[in-house]
Amino acid sequence: MALEVDDTRIVCVLVRKKMKHKLTVDFLAGLFLLVNFNVCSTSAEITVDPPADLRVTDPGHLGHLHISWARPSSLENVTDCSVRFELQYFNTYEDRWTVIRTVRLKYSTHFDLEKDVHVKVWTLLRGPCVNNTELQSPPAEVILQPPDKGTSPRVSGFTCVFYQKEFMDCTWEARGGEASQAQDHLFYWHSEMGQAMECPEYIESDGFRTGCRFPKEVLEEFTDFNICVNGTSAAGPMRAAYFTLQIQNHVKPATVETLSLDALPNGNTLLTWSPPGGKIPNHCLEFEVESKEDGVLGENLHKYITRETSYTSAVQGQPKTSCFRVRSRVHQFCADKSFWSEWSHQRCLAESTKKDVSAMKVGQVCVLALCAVTLFAFPLYLWNCKRKVKNQEWFLSSSFTKWGLLGCNQGLSPPSVEKLIHHLSQDEVQPFKQGQAV
Repeated sequence: MALEVDDTRIVCVLVRKKMKHKLTVDFLAGLFLLVNFNVCSTSAEITVDPPADLRVTDPGHLGHLHISWARPSSLENVTDCSVRFELQYFNTYEDRWTVIRTVRLKYSTHFDLEKDVHVKVWTLLRGPCVNNTELQSPPAEVILQPPDKGTSPRVSGFTCVFYQKEFMDCTWEARGGEASQAQDHLFYWHSEMGQAMECPEYIESDGFRTGCRFPKEVLEEFTDFNICVNGTSAAGPMRAAYFTLQIQNHVKPATVETLSLDALPNGNTLLTWSPPGGKIPNHCLEFEVESKEDGVLGENLHKYITRETSYTSAVQGQPKTSCFRVRSRVHQFCADKSFWSEWSHQRCLAESTKKDVSAMKVGQVCVLALCAVTLFAFPLYLWNCKRKVKNQEWFLSSSFTKWGLLGCNQGLSPPSVEKLIHHLSQDEVQPFKQGQAV
């Protein structure tokens, strides 16, 4: 079938449109590939230098070290890109790498000086100068090994207790063997001190130092409290031991001294106490109550933790004796951890005492009820007596008035009370005797 002229023109137009569309798509794809090729080529050509002059310095703060570095010289004149640094150091306390990103050129943190100090720092470059991507340099790295370990093992059994927040004792076990004659030294530092200082008061045993006592004035809470214990002997220096504390987590309250135990009328037992002495705020304390009941079925032991200063023990069976004691510690909202205080002295209450107390309570209730009835009845009695007196006065007054009027009319003088009563009729005298109104 032959095509006419108009049909031929339509086909030509469609072919031209398809070719034009294909050329457009090919052009855009080629342009996209060219741009990406240029970006990749440009990015591949740009390199970033690592930080310069990386240093780790020890200012004598017993493990609190300073890390510093400088901006690479190749980036001194860069203004259209941001320069940051990524610091990584191995945290030996948590056994993992800690990552810090910063624009600063220094950082301070704590290290265990008995182990290697491992630090790495990278340069990070981002912005138009690198086609709005972020490039990372190779790392600058420093590894410091601990100093000479000495000729003997480090001290063992080291522990610190912050008693009532008034003073802190740090103690350790005496050295044995060849080091038994060594003399130990303790140094400490925290963020409010310029330089480390030696123990203000040593604790001694048999002439050798086994601890250090810190007064409240030299302590600082909620900051790293760094301690180093080293020593010297005839054989040479002893191996140093380093410790870091948060002293608010080492508080031990005083013993609870004042306890009161009372039997209630319903058979329960009420235990009350006063908070221990010291400088620990009362709202930071929690208490553990231990109750022991010795009954027919044997001994029952119960423990209960509260922040109140009272505890009510419910009746369970018929115990012969109930005994209680209390101890305290700083709760989790004031410190991460703490030591329990020593137990208070034990207070006991026998079953016979409970019965006597219950009987005494019942007697007191009866006495109070009798007093209440008496107080109610006595005013009623007084009111009744007063009413009788008023009736008598009215009777005499009305009788005298009657006789007085009669005597005046007849010229007679008023009779005496005896005569008046004598002349009264029996019907008139009877109401008077009964205290009734006439």
